[in-house]
Amino acid sequence: MTRLPPLRALHHFHQAALYSSFSVAAEHLHVTHSAVSHQIRQLESWMGKPLFVRSNGRVKLTSHGERLLLSCQKAFSELSTTCAGIRTGMRHHLNVACAPSFLSQWLIPRISSFYQRYPDIEIQFLAQLELDQLRSEHVDVLILSYEQPPDGDIDATLIGDDYIGPLCAPQFASRFRSAQDLPALPLLHADTRLHAWAEWAKAADVCGHFWVGKHFDNLTLGIQAAKNGLGVITAPRLLVRKELEEGSLIAPLGFVHVNRATWMMTKESRRNDGEITLFRDWLCEAAQQ
Repeated sequence: MTRLPPLRALHHFHQAALYSSFSVAAEHLHVTHSAVSHQIRQLESWMGKPLFVRSNGRVKLTSHGERLLLSCQKAFSELSTTCAGIRTGMRHHLNVACAPSFLSQWLIPRISSFYQRYPDIEIQFLAQLELDQLRSEHVDVLILSYEQPPDGDIDATLIGDDYIGPLCAPQFASRFRSAQDLPALPLLHADTRLHAWAEWAKAADVCGHFWVGKHFDNLTLGIQAAKNGLGVITAPRLLVRKELEEGSLIAPLGFVHVNRATWMMTKESRRNDGEITLFRDWLCEAAQQ
């Protein structure tokens, strides 16, 4: 005996149970009354239990029938949602990969507006920053700071050019008025961006050695350290908009453009998928605010 009864029998049962009527079920299914009765008798035989009580031409669910109806409602509802999603290209789920610093500093503070707009789309955040994860569809969307996005099978949407600059807490304002003040200040480094100071110095045409100072595992920790007065860190303007607006960080030297940009990437073949299109539109809109 198989673990599931025939799907047709379950479908007929579901309709008959919903309307408490074999006749109404037959009308909805475009079959005869006897066809519905036959399928339900087969189902009851398979179960070894009665699913309906038949009395004076009317039917009523037994306790076993009520249990089966609840299960059918859940199963058919999920099937309906999945099939509709396949037909329309909507999966109602996205795996979004990005750097932890972008996730914590930029995306999480803004993602609630996406959920409010599209409450049925679930997003899982990942830290896998490899294009192969995108190509294999283990990741649906990859947000990455890149010099030039790859051609061919990858579609890339520009989110914004990258600008970086030294940042510190307001208490350093009197000690930090020009680049010449940097050697006397405690510098902070993120191990995930070991060349950030060198990249800034080259773009800003500043000479000096910027390798000494405290190190942190990632940029988010480095930014938090700077906010709490431990020193000066260089970071992308995109990631510290909130801190600059609220005044917990200042950028005494401003920001300089570097030869990178932040891109949203996806497989070219999936560019027009429903959720990806909605997320792209929202992301571009949020980046402009």
